[in-house]
This record gives sequence, structure tokens and C-alpha cells, in this order.
Amino acid sequence: MNIRSLTTISLICPLLLSGCNGGSGGSSSSTESERTPVYQVDIRYTEFGVPHIIANDYGSLGYGAGYDHARNNLCTLSEQLVKLKSQKSRYFGPGERSKNILTDVGYKALDYPAQASELFSELSETSSELLKGYAAGFNRSLAERAGPMDYPSPCRGAEWVEPITAEDLLAYHLDLAGLASARNFISAIAAAQPPTASMAAFDLELDPAKVFTSEGIGSNGWALGEDKVEDGTKSLLLGNPHFPWDGELRFYQNHLTIPGELDINGVTMIGVPAVVVGFNQNLGWTHTVSQSKRFTLYQLELHPSDPTRYEYSADGQTEVRDMTTKTVQIQVKQPDGSLADYSQPVYFSHHGPVVNLASLSPALGWNSNTAVAFRDANAGNTRMLDQWLAMGKADSREAFYRAFEENQGIPWVNTLMIDSDGTANYIDGTQVPMLSADAEGRWRSILADPQLGAAFAPIWQDGAGSVLLPGDDARYEWLDTGETRTPGVVPFADAPQQTRRDYVFNANSSHWLSNLDEPLEDFSIMYGPEQTIRSTRTRYNAQLISDSSNSGLAGADGRFSMEELKAVMTHNGSLFGGEWKNQLTSRCTTYPTVEYEGESFNLGAACQTLINWDGRYNTDSTGAHLMREFLAAFRVSGHRELSDNLFATEFDPAEPVTTPSGLAPLETANANTDPVLQALAAAADRLNKAGIALDAPLGNVQYVLKAEGEQPIAISGGYSFEGVFNMAETKASSRSTSDLANVVIGQSVKDGDSPLFQLDENKLAYPINYGASFVMALEYTENGPKAEMFLSYSQSHDPESENFSDQTELYSDLEWRPMLFDQADIENVAIKKITLQE
Repeated sequence: MNIRSLTTISLICPLLLSGCNGGSGGSSSSTESERTPVYQVDIRYTEFGVPHIIANDYGSLGYGAGYDHARNNLCTLSEQLVKLKSQKSRYFGPGERSKNILTDVGYKALDYPAQASELFSELSETSSELLKGYAAGFNRSLAERAGPMDYPSPCRGAEWVEPITAEDLLAYHLDLAGLASARNFISAIAAAQPPTASMAAFDLELDPAKVFTSEGIGSNGWALGEDKVEDGTKSLLLGNPHFPWDGELRFYQNHLTIPGELDINGVTMIGVPAVVVGFNQNLGWTHTVSQSKRFTLYQLELHPSDPTRYEYSADGQTEVRDMTTKTVQIQVKQPDGSLADYSQPVYFSHHGPVVNLASLSPALGWNSNTAVAFRDANAGNTRMLDQWLAMGKADSREAFYRAFEENQGIPWVNTLMIDSDGTANYIDGTQVPMLSADAEGRWRSILADPQLGAAFAPIWQDGAGSVLLPGDDARYEWLDTGETRTPGVVPFADAPQQTRRDYVFNANSSHWLSNLDEPLEDFSIMYGPEQTIRSTRTRYNAQLISDSSNSGLAGADGRFSMEELKAVMTHNGSLFGGEWKNQLTSRCTTYPTVEYEGESFNLGAACQTLINWDGRYNTDSTGAHLMREFLAAFRVSGHRELSDNLFATEFDPAEPVTTPSGLAPLETANANTDPVLQALAAAADRLNKAGIALDAPLGNVQYVLKAEGEQPIAISGGYSFEGVFNMAETKASSRSTSDLANVVIGQSVKDGDSPLFQLDENKLAYPINYGASFVMALEYTENGPKAEMFLSYSQSHDPESENFSDQTELYSDLEWRPMLFDQADIENVAIKKITLQE
């Protein structure tokens, strides 16, 4: 669209003299024109509802961001603040199995609003002004609506949408900082009661993947330096976060500019006036969820006469300590609409909150002998905003690293960065507990012992999980070096980090193989294991980035162009789609009939389908879902890898990219006992019974239903266990805490490890609600940065918005779009311009 189509709107706050947000409102002889506005900002909108926000100060920049976020996604942040204020039960009732009560009590125990009020004065002036401006802009947008019936459709008519404060925003940032730590335990905090308690126990079922690991948030990230890119290119970056497709964890694109100070384009989350993944003139970065440990679990040894007291030893002396108790009070909406008061105690040790993990293991519950507490390295982390702002302002590698050294605010993600000088950088700058050598040695000994290792495997989960330490011994406390903003975490200088001229990458395995030629070793086990098996997705990433064959995506020179880098995302290949698939089809061709569930089963159709499968997960790939159902039979609960029973060659730490490998051989002459052929028969039988053709195009059975009544949109990609780069999955339990306008997924069929979901009585499919979210391909040349992107779920969270599905349609077609950065280019194609003053 050219400039002649531009709509320009100037919005001066109609209450400028008294303040849009309800100032003192006294009389004044000043005229509106004489009054200098506190906030002044321009917003230019380009296609797909992308705001380019320009201001001369941080307060005004925040004002523009808050106004824009509320204009598009008012309900999203408002709902989160209801949660943080422990009011879900008040407005929505107790919820199924008391879900809302558990949430309210857990959040009331942590009391982020009170923390925010206490910590707000410690913020930098920049962060403080940004948050104040954001709140004012958000409230301005809210005030411009005629009333609750003018709210976006997800919260239309809601009584719980209210003006916000800067402290509310900080409380929300504290919650986001704990996304991979404290959020894991909200319900478990509420459900933790001593065995002598008189109150009825909650019917709590926890998901171990959501408690012990960061399952439900992930990513791929590549940073390619000058030695890994084609001539004429300085560096390349591929960012591919995997996040929920609904709720508050969706990314939102914005371009933030203060002339001469800040110019950064990328994505953020609603409520965060920054860019968390993006680029400026000199460098760009992406994040991947780190395998580091953001918390430690502690097992308390309780006093025999009182389960709210526990023993603690330090310096050879043992004492008995009292847990502290906090009584929380909430209101619960009753069936008749009235409100009933509800109160209960919650408990804390000196380590942190006591939690009830009994549904995961009776040994992790609260009994007469032991209880479990946790300590969170991201508790009180108010530094995220300063961290991302400093990264966004950095004009060199050195300045970028200083952002980590000085702010220490990255909560739970690795960072991969490129710059215009041709370097590729990997940093795990997360908040990680620093343990003593004795404490680390004890945990390593447990893992090395076959019996103990097996007992603790559900917690450790191949390194993706957590650490459980004795809570009665001071030797297992965190060590405070005095060098960190949060006492007791690992100093940045001791964190895994790497600068290369070829490449670094990460796909949510630990730091170890960020570069295959220079493994990162001898770091704290709290950053994750080294010299251990990598996930199938990590191995496929490694094969793609290191392949210098003629058939590789980079060609025989092994050096990527921008187009070749984009193909890493869109070619939709898989670890099992080549020679490994050929071994499987050779097996089923040799043995076309097996006995399955007491009857003869013909594998001919399944075998031919896999022969014809192109080894990819494109929407037009036929048979990909059959391979998915087959591989699902070898998933191991509590592990990220597939069963050893699938492979011929076991893992070799000297060959971590190519092992385990090969199809497990037929162990006997009787094909009926072969687990491989039995799994293939089960996969084919399951799909047949579901009415899904074995050779159906993937897009016929894998799609997103963005909201009730929406048409399905075909989506490419696969599950992580399938060894793909482009992830598209269905998560029955999202890490999002939103209940508004969520993606439709139906119910899991719960047939073994099948990923199939039941959408209605006659419809089974793979309804996607998680995976590739924001995808960015970034290139630096002599002419500066150039970036292209996908935003799989689009900008708006409102099904009535024109920007609710527009980019989802693009993503379905794998059609990249540019990320406009040059101000002249933006001006030339801007659709609408808003000038705001207050």
C-alpha cells in the first residue's frame, strides 16, 4: 500500500489539563496549547497490524507501546492481572477440581503485587519511566472505549477489566521471570498441608514435565558467523522460538525507536515494553529455552513430634527450625453469583515455599517424616526490562556482553547473537544456583549409581529436569560469591559462553554441543549434562548445520546464503526421513504380514505409504502422520529421547550427532515378536480405526483451529521426538495460564503415546496449539540488516480482528514477509499513523 492510502490520526488527550488517568483535576488558567505533554509519541502501522513506535523519551515510548497493546490485546494483560491479584475464583468461580482456588492461593502465597510495590523503587529510571508510560498508554486506550461492551470479544462485558499501574506491570514481570520455576509450583504450594491438617486435601494431579522441566516452551536458534556464510554476507541468524499459540505467552511484533538512542525491531510479549528477540543496526539475537536449573528442590527432615518443624545442621550443630505460616484469604464466586470468603494457611521453609508433589511420587508429598520445598533463582528478578533494553541498544559484541555482566536479568533462556562484524555468539546467561563442589559431587554420584539414578530419573529426566538436595544440611545451600545481583547464583563469568567465526546453535539440549568442533565442557551440572545423549531435534539441527555434502541445504561449500538459511525452516525435513526410513521400509517389505492382537495384519499399505513418503512434514507430504504414530510407540515417559529398542547402535559420546543410529535388527526369525513391526502395525491400525487415510496429506489432519467457529488452517511441521526442525505440536496442558479465546484442541485420545486428539465424536486429528511461533531469518551485509519472518498465530488475540489469522494464513503457505526497519521504507508503506499526546 502506498503513501496515498495513509490514514493519519492525531489524538490529544481530551483531559490534558487534568490528566487522562484521573489527576487531581483542580482549576488551571493554562491553555491546552501552553501545556507541555508528559507523553508524546507517533505510531505508524504497516501491514498485518505491526506498530512502529517513535518517541523522544522512554516514558513516551512506553506510552505508545501500552496504548497499542491495549488497542489490540486488551483482554490478555487484564486477565493476567486478575490472576496475579488472586481474583480468578472471585470472577470465575472455583473452577474444575478447584483449579482457580489453587491458582489464587498459590499466587497469594508469592504475592507478586506486594513484591512489586516493595521493589519498584529499585528499578532504573529508564525501566520506571517505561512502565509508568506503558500503564498510562494502556489506560488511555481503555478509557477511549465506550464501556465493557466495547471491549474486544474475548473479554467483552467483563467486570474485571480495570486500569493498571506500573506496579501491576512489574508484578507481571516477576511472574514471567518465574515462568520456568515458580510457575511450576503454584498449585503445589496451595496444596501443601501438613499430614495433621484438618482441611480437605485438594484433588491435585501434576504433570511431571511441567514441574521438573520447562516442557511447553522451547526453541531452535542458529547464529552463523562470517566463516559459515556466503561471500557478501557478514553473518546470519535463524530464530525459531517454540511457544504456545494462545494465551499470554504469544509474541507480538513491535518496532521501538528513540532517535539517536534506540532502534530495535522484533517481538515482545503483551505487558513488556521492549524487544525480547530481534535486531538493531549492528546486531541481532534470538533465545532458546535453556536446560539450566532455575531452582533447587530441598527435602526437609521433619521433627517427629511436629510436621511443621524441621531439622537443620550447620557447622556441626543441629537445630530445629519452625516453618513460617501465612494465612491467605480469597473470595470465591458461588453458583448463585454471591461471594464466599475462603482462607487457608500456606507454609514456608527458609529455602522457600513448601510444595505438595505427592501426585508425582508419594515420597515427594508432605508426610510425618519429610516435606519438600523449593528455592527459586528468579525470585525478585526485576532486571529483565533493563537487560533487554541494554541488549537492544548495544552497538557491538562488547556492549552486548556488558548487558549481561551489568544487569544479570535473563531468566530462563540461552542467547544466540550475531553482529555486523561477523561473529556468532552463544551465552547461557540464565539465573542458575551455585552449588558447592560437595553438593554437585553428591548429585553426580546419585546419577552415576544405577539404583539411585533410576530412583531419581523422574526428577532429573535425562538432564532436562531438576535437582533434589537434602534440606537439612547447610552444605547444600547456594554459595554467594558477592559478584551477582541475586545472591547465590553463578556469576556471569562462569556461565557457558562462546564466540566463533563459524557457528553456534541450540535446540534446548544443554550447552555442551553449541559448536561441534569446540564442545563446552566442565561447567556446573546445574547448566545441564555434558557428554550425554542429545534429543532427536538437537541431533537433526546439528546434522543440518554441519552438512557440507552436495545434498545439504548449504551445498558442498557448507556456507549458507539467506535463502538457504530460510530453507532450514521451510524444507521440513526430519532425522528419520532418509536412510533410517529406508531401513524400516526394507523390513516391512520383507515381512509384509505379522500377527497383531491375535490376528493376521497386512502391513502392505503402511509399508507402501512410507516408501512414498518424501521424508518431510510439509502440508502436502503424504504418510508423515503414519511415521509419527510409529515413532510415538518408542517414546519413554519422563525422557526426551526415544527408546533404545528402536536403534541398532547405542549412543556414543564420541559420535553424539550420529548416535544412536540405525534400525534395531530383527532379534529372532519370528517377525511377530519384532517390536518394530508391531509398532508399525499398531500405528496403521490406530489410524485406520480413526478413519484417517494412511496416505492422507499432512495438512488434512494437522491444522490449527484458532477459535470456536474458525475454519481449520493447515500447518506444516512435526513433533520434537520426530527429529524435526520445524515444530508443530498439540499440548493438552499449556504453560499459558489464559482461559480466553484459546485454540481448539479437543481431548487427547490417550491411546498409548499417540499424539492424536479427539475434536468431536467423529473427528480425530492433530490440532496444533504449540510450536514455531515467531520465526526470524536475519542477515547482515555491508548495507546493514535485512530480516524476514513468520508470526504463526498473527498479532491480535481477538477473533473479530482483521489481524487474528492473516499471518497464520501466510505461515500455512510458508510465505515469508519482510521485517521493515528503514524509516523511509516504513513511511512509504505505512497504512495508518497515530500521534498521541497526554
